Amino acid sequence: MLTFERHTGCLLASAAATGKTPPVTPASCRLVPRLQSAFPGVKIKLRGDAGFALPLLYQFCEFFDIQYALGMPANCVFQHRAEPRQKQLQRRYRRTQMPQRSLSSFRHRARSWRCQRHICYKAEHTATGTNLRFLITNCAGRSSEVFAFYNDRGECENRIEEFKNGFRADRLSCHRFLANAFRLLLHGFAYNLVNLFGMQLPQPWRSAQIETLRAQLFKIGARVRQTARCIRFHLATGWPFQNLFRSPPRRQQRLT
Repeated sequence: MLTFERHTGCLLASAAATGKTPPVTPASCRLVPRLQSAFPGVKIKLRGDAGFALPLLYQFCEFFDIQYALGMPANCVFQHRAEPRQKQLQRRYRRTQMPQRSLSSFRHRARSWRCQRHICYKAEHTATGTNLRFLITNCAGRSSEVFAFYNDRGECENRIEEFKNGFRADRLSCHRFLANAFRLLLHGFAYNLVNLFGMQLPQPWRSAQIETLRAQLFKIGARVRQTARCIRFHLATGWPFQNLFRSPPRRQQRLT
């Protein structure tokens, strides 16, 4: 389970799972109080795919006043509630031959829930058929606003891909679970170190992937000369990115 901060891309928490169910609540119990203590008055919002749709997580978010929008697997009850809108889109598509899309919501209470909760759904009908997507949320506002907030998690999906592919975080090949959990922790440290480094670079470089940084900034030849007063790095005069290291002293201190 990986938890990212949307705007900076920092990896806030990573946890190895022992089975198919991710360790959502234990990791959240450690993370959320620390965030609320460090950033008092800041509203915390959570979004995740259908793998995190667990009643215990809903109760946790409601207890700590966290706004959430989580994907929900489709079931017969949800499909029955969305059926009138679905048939309406089918008739409209047959009449216009244009793709149709509609967003709506309803209240629902499952047997394992202590109260009713808000379910938003998106119905689409195209030449390939009908597509239904469901969300469970406690966010106020229209269904279109809730789906816009949920769909913005795509940036974090890019971070997950970079974490797995760029830092080889999916190579947990040890025979013991504790050893793999420690390897995941090391991958997380490496990711955050490079991510914080990238935040200090000029704007065109901040979105660069790790492979680009490795090839153009990290894997370069240099001669290190240490004296009693300073440490000097002698780089090739033909290196095209030498201006990145000719920064004001304040930025150089942040990079070190």
